[in-house]
Amino acid sequence: MFRQLFLIGLICASVVLPAKANNYNPQDDASQQKIKLLSNRFRVDQAVDALVFIIERKPGSAPIILVRPDGSKLYATRSVEGVNWVDANAGDMIEIKQPMIGPWQIIGDILPSSEIRLATSLALRVNEFPKELFVGEVIKLTARIEFNNKLLALGRVDDLIKLQVFLRSTSDSSAPNFGAGTFTIGQYIDDGQGLDERRGDGVFTGRLDLDKPNGPYTLLVRGGNKVFEREYSQPLYLRPQPIKVDLISAAIDGQYALRFITNEQAVDMSQMALQVIVHHPDDTKEHLSVSNLAPTHLLRLENVQKPGRYKIDLEVFGTTLDGREFKYNIEQMKVKIDVPAAKEVKALKIEADKARKAKFKREQLLKRRKAAQQKADEEKSLIIIIVMVNVLILLLGGLLMWFFLRKKKPKVPKEDADGGKDDKKKDKKEDKKSKESKKKK
Repeated sequence: MFRQLFLIGLICASVVLPAKANNYNPQDDASQQKIKLLSNRFRVDQAVDALVFIIERKPGSAPIILVRPDGSKLYATRSVEGVNWVDANAGDMIEIKQPMIGPWQIIGDILPSSEIRLATSLALRVNEFPKELFVGEVIKLTARIEFNNKLLALGRVDDLIKLQVFLRSTSDSSAPNFGAGTFTIGQYIDDGQGLDERRGDGVFTGRLDLDKPNGPYTLLVRGGNKVFEREYSQPLYLRPQPIKVDLISAAIDGQYALRFITNEQAVDMSQMALQVIVHHPDDTKEHLSVSNLAPTHLLRLENVQKPGRYKIDLEVFGTTLDGREFKYNIEQMKVKIDVPAAKEVKALKIEADKARKAKFKREQLLKRRKAAQQKADEEKSLIIIIVMVNVLILLLGGLLMWFFLRKKKPKVPKEDADGGKDDKKKDKKEDKKSKESKKKK
């Protein structure tokens, strides 16, 4: 196990070297050789310039002791010139420069997998960081460890060495992150967790936290222990997230909603997608997705209504205008809907009762008005009918009377008629005579 641990340390030594130093030289025969370890003994000849011990021992056992050809001993706790020693719970990593020629011996509970290498020409291949990333972006960055131009599986390495990653803000006073300082943003790990595919396969994956202020930075990768200490750096610009998210309160239109505003100048709108997970108070999860995103997009949270605490996780997937795919998480949003207090409940109940009674009164008044109007309409109709009937009766009665009288009128004989006329004439004459006699008098 600690053979791999040591090799990782060697890789760290090469991470910041120039390109020539990072490339393994296959013509260096010494770098391809090992010293055979028999019964905890080995021999060093005059051609050996440096030794690298990768010693695996029983967990919890004491560090080994090295016995040199002259009988002197080397201990992990004693500092000796030309010797670099790192010990952990289950192994030791030791580098000895210009070792003494002759037979050596190891004292300790070592395992058969322990090795002694004659050189340290290992190569670390780091995939290049993009020059620009978004704040909070999740990106897979790997480093490969190679020996003799072949991938070297290393197993556990956390006990002896780690590759840590830092962001250091620039001194540009006009930059938005001016004065932000230096952040530890993660490390390269080969543990098979997160984005790392397989544990101990020699491929280290960067697990980074890029949720930092946007602006220009210097990216630093540092690896080291008592044996090695190296650094790799490159410029990196953190861009603001292309999507701004606002939580719209239910007080506005009676319903919670998420509003997404996208910077069309930074991303390909046709490639944007959102994954929203709503954690409800009863521990259930509601998954919502958004595609065909508009520059301003509204997503209503129809089920965020009942009292309790809600948590909203958001993931953004997309492609930049230059074709680089990206993914990042938006800071979790929280919604709390309070249970109404007892007084508020009572007040709400009273208000509800008042509203119900007022509604009942309005309905009853409306019914009475409707009934009165209906009754008035009926009475009006009845009066009209009665008048019309009476008029009709009078007309019919008058018509019948006229018809009846016209039919029953008696006929007068002609003689009677003539006699009547003579009598009238006599009467007129007598009247005339009486008037004349009065005038004479």
